[in-house]
Amino acid sequence: MESKRIFRKLMTKIIDLIVWLLLICFCIGRNLNKKIAKIKFMKRQNIFAIALCLCFIIQTFSQEKKEITVIEKYKQFGLVWGLIKYHHSEVSKGKYDWDSIFIENIDKLDIVTSQSELNDFLLNFILSIQTSKIKIDIDNEDLFKKNLDYDWIEQYSANDKLYNYLKQLKENTIIGDYYVVKQINRKLTAQKDSGEFKSFDYKIKSHRLLELFSYWNVIQYHYVNKYLIDTNWVSQLDYFVDGFINSNSNLEYEVQKNKLIASIKDCHAYHLSKLVSDSLIFKYKPPFRVKLVNDTLVVTGIFNNKLGEKDDLKLGDLIIEVQDQNIKSVLNKKVGSMLSFSNDSYLKRVAGWVFYNNEDSIKVKIKRKDSIIDKYIHLYKDFEVKDPSWLKSFYVEKKWQLIDNKIGYINLKEITKNELKEAFEEFSNTDGIVIDLRNAPKYISEADIPKYTYPEKRKFIKVLFPLPDRPSLAKFDTPLISYILDPFESGSKNLKYYDKRIVLLVNGSTQSRMEFIGMAIQASPNCLTIGESTAGSVMNIATFTMADGTQTNFTSLGAFYPDGTEVQKKGLKIDYFVNETTSNFTQDQYIKEAIKQIRFKS
Repeated sequence: MESKRIFRKLMTKIIDLIVWLLLICFCIGRNLNKKIAKIKFMKRQNIFAIALCLCFIIQTFSQEKKEITVIEKYKQFGLVWGLIKYHHSEVSKGKYDWDSIFIENIDKLDIVTSQSELNDFLLNFILSIQTSKIKIDIDNEDLFKKNLDYDWIEQYSANDKLYNYLKQLKENTIIGDYYVVKQINRKLTAQKDSGEFKSFDYKIKSHRLLELFSYWNVIQYHYVNKYLIDTNWVSQLDYFVDGFINSNSNLEYEVQKNKLIASIKDCHAYHLSKLVSDSLIFKYKPPFRVKLVNDTLVVTGIFNNKLGEKDDLKLGDLIIEVQDQNIKSVLNKKVGSMLSFSNDSYLKRVAGWVFYNNEDSIKVKIKRKDSIIDKYIHLYKDFEVKDPSWLKSFYVEKKWQLIDNKIGYINLKEITKNELKEAFEEFSNTDGIVIDLRNAPKYISEADIPKYTYPEKRKFIKVLFPLPDRPSLAKFDTPLISYILDPFESGSKNLKYYDKRIVLLVNGSTQSRMEFIGMAIQASPNCLTIGESTAGSVMNIATFTMADGTQTNFTSLGAFYPDGTEVQKKGLKIDYFVNETTSNFTQDQYIKEAIKQIRFKS
């Protein structure tokens, strides 16, 4: 390798000399062209051609001389390794211990110093395994292509053999089912084998990089909602390669893993290791409960009356700053990069985390009536719940009841199918029904409400399925069981359906299966949706086992309304957003707005 490098340096100097000679000839020729008009070979076209050749030579050999960074070497190897894993006919069948091959080769990059040497290394790596069978399917007309991202292959265009091999592999459709399989009844992609590397040790750099690239590549090729990630997935690799290389402690490694998982911005991908939570977030906590209203935290509960009195905390206190910063800024800095959430609706769910601290006190600014109070409040590793007190709020106690003259209310949290039938019978002559989906239903499915609110069977959701044998591509489809029962349709012919106003209540806690049920309710002919943005993670999950054994999830399907509007990340369509304030939130503005809309309709 050393003699080869010396030879290349010698050749580079020779080429540099030739380039300079050509440049001199170019300048002389241009000068002659002005003086000797009869010399036809110095026409502008020829000059332009020579200039292009010179640019090509200079570009090629400057790349030859340019040193390559450690991050860039690892990144390019991880990209090629992942492409082969999911696109190679034999590797995708599990014929190779692909994780061990990663470990064996990644450290060999230490002696690679230039892009040209890296190209040779990558080509030899590819040639060291059995040649892939190649079959190209050009019929992509009806496929979803927003997740296609193979532009990185273009950087190898100067190396014909490497470039052509990668391009062919990208188009290959002869792909095995060792890593990703089709679940027969639902057409979901899932890991068939365990992704765990049995001898994993976070202290070893190559193992940490395996953790990164095994996860990064499954998202790259089989996460159907990848196109919704805020930052281009390939462009994030430099940051993560650097982070995983320089994780010198277990905590640093776990933080990087948390950030990697969080970066896909999917509520189903929630992961927070105990080491991270104990060290960075959950060490000391407050003895009270808060609710985020706009950019203010309202104290809604005190778990221990004596501890509340110690800091002169009162129910209804408005906390407007923490550590001299506004609340949302603190929340985003504290958990924004550590937790995976589809949209900002998550802030309300983790509002109390703003106080979790490594020290036993924290500075706050409290507004109480007309006074502004700056103070430090105590935090505790643990405390006894004793004589707790709660801010009184309006709520409907029964599972269903009339809440206003001729307006029904149904809370889906605990109502059974039989009770739901009774409720619709009782409300048959009302002016409208409010259906509350702010708590997860225990007994109700997406098919139960449409029995009473649809005039006929109808499709309420359009679903995007990944294609296990076509990485990065997807297709709008129905499950294989749909010839018996299509789970994306609901209702049946019903001449006595409830045809008055239906008002659906949702908020940031409306997530996953709840959103799926919500979409079914929204397809009712006279439905309005009131509330705030939902979680934006509607469909089933796929589970992936990382190299260190960590199991993490992501949403395996794409969710759309029948008109093509995306639901993943955005959440359910909202017709009227609730405007809560610190002075009115205890009155349940959701129900007040629902009553107002039904009255307006009637």
